[in-house]
Amino acid sequence: MCCSRTEPIRIKTAFLIVGVLLGLLVLAGLVLYFLGRSLPERHTARVSVVLPGARAKVWAIITDYQNMAAWWPAVKGVRLETRANGEVWTWNKDSHDREIAYRTKEEQAPAKLVREIVADDLPFGGTWTFELTEDGGQTRLTLTEDGFIKPPLFRAIMQYFIGSDKTMKDFAANLAQRVAAK
Repeated sequence: MCCSRTEPIRIKTAFLIVGVLLGLLVLAGLVLYFLGRSLPERHTARVSVVLPGARAKVWAIITDYQNMAAWWPAVKGVRLETRANGEVWTWNKDSHDREIAYRTKEEQAPAKLVREIVADDLPFGGTWTFELTEDGGQTRLTLTEDGFIKPPLFRAIMQYFIGSDKTMKDFAANLAQRVAAK
């Protein structure tokens, strides 16, 4: 006797369960895709935080690109490159070992900084605008992201699961720790 009579039933049941689960995953992916298509590609998000210390101190930290990996865990390394036109680009390595290029579009020390992702081949991009104002001996940082997300599935995941301000909140929290430590 090689097999019991219940073994084929177990195999059929396992295939049915796997098939149903795969079908549900495909259905969920399609729902997210179509929800994402209904969302705009471009978005604006804003985070504001009061940091201990003067604007000059905060400015010095956020513009010290080379040392960003020391205080912001989302950045694993930074490489600086001076372009032929004199622009300085930073290449931030993320947790996926992907390098993303950034350049400064506008700089009015110590009040305003606009940094832009420089890439056409990424599924996302845009700018971060840093605005620093005095706030009773402390510094208020208002960080605004004007961005875009191309793939509809990514837009839906950002909208319904992650939030468009998650990375900025993470940046602000780690920056606050760095400013307090300095």
